[in-house]
Amino acid sequence: MKAVVIEEFGRATLRDIEQPVLRRPSDVIVQVAAAGVCQTDLETIQGGLVAAYGVPQFPYVPGHETTGWVHEVGDAVTAVTVGDAVVLHPVSTCGVCAACRRGADMYCPTRTFPGVDGSTPGGWAEYIRVDERALVRVDADADLLALCPLTDAGLTAYHAVQRALGTLPRGTDAAVIGLGGVGLFGLQFLRAAIPGRIVVLEPNPAKTTLARELGADDVVTSVGARAQAHAHSIAPDGYSLVFDFVGSSDSADIAVALAARGGTVSIVGAGGTLTIDTLTAVVAELTIQFNLVGTHTELEALVRARTPAIRSPYTSYALADFEHAINDMRAGRVVGRPLLIP
Repeated sequence: MKAVVIEEFGRATLRDIEQPVLRRPSDVIVQVAAAGVCQTDLETIQGGLVAAYGVPQFPYVPGHETTGWVHEVGDAVTAVTVGDAVVLHPVSTCGVCAACRRGADMYCPTRTFPGVDGSTPGGWAEYIRVDERALVRVDADADLLALCPLTDAGLTAYHAVQRALGTLPRGTDAAVIGLGGVGLFGLQFLRAAIPGRIVVLEPNPAKTTLARELGADDVVTSVGARAQAHAHSIAPDGYSLVFDFVGSSDSADIAVALAARGGTVSIVGAGGTLTIDTLTAVVAELTIQFNLVGTHTELEALVRARTPAIRSPYTSYALADFEHAINDMRAGRVVGRPLLIP
């Protein structure tokens, strides 16, 4: 089959590799309909995730945002049948550990993370092997391209918003830093949940109109200290909820600085370093949350409840054009998710 493989850090190529086969009774082979491209994939290619997952087993297939059709099932599989349209949760879990039993799938100590963990091949290919527990069956006529960004970008944003809302009353103001693939969903879920003011900090002016269409009351397009000052001028007492969908050192520091007393800072993007004065944080009684994807139950609820009001923008590319998709994403030319279509 055709697949994008990381040959070594910094070098990915399209080539023929062996199609995955069933190994365990609970295995499912999925024919890929679409696979998303996100910042995590770029970090995987460049070696930015070594601290978390070690050095991958090269050649390694990236991609953790996937939809498709069931191609083959193991003897013990009962959740799906051949031909079913499915969306894939980014991780496969054991189902029997304490974390899985309480519904906290992402804490499963034996989970696999296809396309990310360095040993389990991902979705930038014509076929992928996963455990049946990772699958959510959808209607046969479901738009698998529009659903694809929900499997990670949408799920991560939904998980973060739900966690943060649990700490505060509904009538609060919020700031959203970054309107990339995850931030677009975060803004929409937040707008549906709170009546208060939402301010978006996004330096790309091309996204201003979209931000307002999706529910932003104000959009700050300046950067760094000027962006922080502008956002503070809108809400001098700070924001009860601040979401950082960028995850750089600068964005994380700005997120903390914008939080109101008793506020919650939700860090969703990753890659930077958070610097915080503990005395200031204690006096303000800040809550800081970090988020990794979401649970299987949340994905199922998100897919089942999705309405046309939740927009899932994407740009599709042939699998062979993966480098074009990566370059467009890095240059900020894509609104929403780049999708690779085998």
